[in-house]
Amino acid sequence: MARRRVIIGVVIGVAVIGGLFVLLSGGKKSPLEAIGIGSSSPPVPEFTFTTVTAGVQPTVTNVDKKKHLAAAEHAAPDVEVVVTQLLQAGYIDPETWGDVGAIEDLFTSDAQKELEANVETLTLGVDADATFATVQPEASKLKVTSLTDGNAKVIRAMAQPWFSAIAANDDGTFTEISVTGTLFLVHDGDEWKIEAFRLNREMKPGEAPVTSPSASASASESP
Repeated sequence: MARRRVIIGVVIGVAVIGGLFVLLSGGKKSPLEAIGIGSSSPPVPEFTFTTVTAGVQPTVTNVDKKKHLAAAEHAAPDVEVVVTQLLQAGYIDPETWGDVGAIEDLFTSDAQKELEANVETLTLGVDADATFATVQPEASKLKVTSLTDGNAKVIRAMAQPWFSAIAANDDGTFTEISVTGTLFLVHDGDEWKIEAFRLNREMKPGEAPVTSPSASASASESP
């Protein structure tokens, strides 16, 4: 009997703590949900590109190609971070589907003016949560071509992503998603930001997702 009273006391205590947190926090996620108790939402996948390649396009002639390619290889990871964040917020995380506010800091001030008009390709869409439950990234690749000046300094970058994913639909079916296009980036202070973009999204019926392959990176000089 004593053991039963202890178990009941623990259950009541957990319920009281959870109830107090809801009242005091205005409905925000409780510590219990944060560790998986009382929450049925699956964890959000973390997107990374399967393959990343770096290329270079000097803006002057008669240059040391190895030196310029080395500069391009150094810049590529920083550009990759920006494109990864864009796809993570726009396509992977259900909390930010269709939310241009979640991606606007990745763009220059002029480019931010174009976000609302392009929300259906920069993200899964403003009504995505009415159709999709989760998105699982699959194979993807990114080519980053850096434009360099006469001093082998990267002055601009062109990112060409190919992104594929499988969405689990609310009705139990699946949708295959692919995003391709070009993003043009410039230095904004110490950061890379997108100044222009041209993306295309395609969707078609798909099958259940497979385990995402591990990410790898390589570098090659563009022709």
